[in-house]
Amino acid sequence: MIKKTLFRKFYPDDSKNGTIKFYQWLREDLNSENVVVNIGAGLTSKDKIRSLKGEVKKVIGLDIDPDVLNNQDLDEAHIIRDIMPLKDCSVDMAWSDYVLEHIEKPEIFLKEVYRILKPGASFFFRAPNLLHYVSVIAKLTPHFIHDLIASPARGLAKGGHEPYKTYHRMNTQSSILKQAKLAGFRVIELKYIEAEPSYLMFHWMPFCLGVFYERTVNKYEFLRCFRSNIFGRLEK
Repeated sequence: MIKKTLFRKFYPDDSKNGTIKFYQWLREDLNSENVVVNIGAGLTSKDKIRSLKGEVKKVIGLDIDPDVLNNQDLDEAHIIRDIMPLKDCSVDMAWSDYVLEHIEKPEIFLKEVYRILKPGASFFFRAPNLLHYVSVIAKLTPHFIHDLIASPARGLAKGGHEPYKTYHRMNTQSSILKQAKLAGFRVIELKYIEAEPSYLMFHWMPFCLGVFYERTVNKYEFLRCFRSNIFGRLEK
């Protein structure tokens, strides 16, 4: 209760909610006849704003993890092995939510996304910005430390799904522009977003420091490159 009260003191509404911002933006590009694909869909989301099922003709989920086969937000699910198991030019839109940081070979990944999209279709993504303090700490921290602290920091139950390995090979503006160009995409828009520091709610002190950081980088446009998230849209 104390955590919730403290959070609402600084964030009384959802105007800084990064998830709402991203999925509202994504939905602007959709209509009810679209076939869309969630790349890195994982398990069923507890946040229903992430689910497009029922809003479009078909939602396909792809993931390297077999957990995707049990995702209730999908109409169809497939496991990615060597290539994405979809036909060329078969989907109207694709998106990835906090997936790019886990891609070991971004050039292969983006070429596959490009292949399955119809001409003129878009790939949306939300990814952590490598210049943000959380990403810097994560990149400098050994993976076994991530295993120990990731679930408590994210508010997940102990013994939950272990964190996937991160590479951060497509988590800056320059790396995104480079890889998108190599794959054949046009970069339509990149946005820097600093949302509420909900990941710091495990203790009031780091949370308050996170609020101060959020207020600062959002106030000054010249500090936008240090905001926590990059939202992007690439067009085939």
